[in-house]
Amino acid sequence: MTISMNKRIVYSALISALLMILAFIDIPGASAAPLRQDATPVPNAQECVGCHEGIRGYWEQSAHGYALVDPAFQEAWTQQGSPQECLACHSTGFDPATGEYNEGGVSCLSCHSPVPANHPQAYMPTDVSSRLCGNCHLETFQEWEISEHGQQGMTCNQCHNPHTSELRVGTSQELCNSCHNTEGHYYTFTGHAREGLLCTDCHLRVNDSPDAGTMGHGARVHTFKVDLQSCNDCHLGDMHAEADASMPNASIEPQTDVACYPVEATEAAAFTPARQDVTPYVSHTPTGPSPLIYILPAGFGLVLGTMLAPWIERLTRQRRNNGEKKDGDQD
Repeated sequence: MTISMNKRIVYSALISALLMILAFIDIPGASAAPLRQDATPVPNAQECVGCHEGIRGYWEQSAHGYALVDPAFQEAWTQQGSPQECLACHSTGFDPATGEYNEGGVSCLSCHSPVPANHPQAYMPTDVSSRLCGNCHLETFQEWEISEHGQQGMTCNQCHNPHTSELRVGTSQELCNSCHNTEGHYYTFTGHAREGLLCTDCHLRVNDSPDAGTMGHGARVHTFKVDLQSCNDCHLGDMHAEADASMPNASIEPQTDVACYPVEATEAAAFTPARQDVTPYVSHTPTGPSPLIYILPAGFGLVLGTMLAPWIERLTRQRRNNGEKKDGDQD
């Protein structure tokens, strides 16, 4: 029995040592092979169509898909002498040394790269960080960084669908209510709501910069704060002091019966109190627990068992001997 116990102890020690070694090895996910930086071939967006035809259809009609051929961009670009540096954002795979690019527009490989050699068996890497968006949307990214949304770690793709370049839901009001449903509920009883104003009319006011919507400048200000200019856009004539003719928007008359900004009919019709069962958007990027969660406890248990086994064996033998001794004394 002692020999058998010793064997078990040796086997337990060997297994424990092996598991402890494995615990310090970076083990990739069971369903995803490690990504190689030299993976080949590198497909272009057209080659992605075979499996992702639906996404390709959305992308082709989006602002990202039209980034190079958009008439407004082409006109502004031509007027400035067609500077090559603009292609860094309006094309994919741009090489500043040669002035050549792989594809026009912001295509698949702008966000999905490097491509693993065994895709689709291995997951396609996807950069969903706001930093990636900020490489081109410069001013909007700077505004977002100092905003409450940015401080809370929200990312651009939680509100915007990168494939369609539109909101993830039908209306901006529904999107705001998906997280701020308490505020959205009480907002429906305010005078602003009765005028047809949406959350975005004040918290995402229209950017009055002459470059708004171009050259990295967003069409709306993404600090999400209601500042004095937000109020002055509608209420400048209602301020306590008389309007100075030199002040911006001093000629605006007080607005009493109309909304400050044009409201799309679809958004106005969808403007309803926030539902309490609205679930905020959650990223569906595949995630899972690390194998170390299972390996470390098992290894720790085996090591502990190996350490305690001699003591348990000795205690068991001692109790058995004591029992035999008592039986002899009684005899």
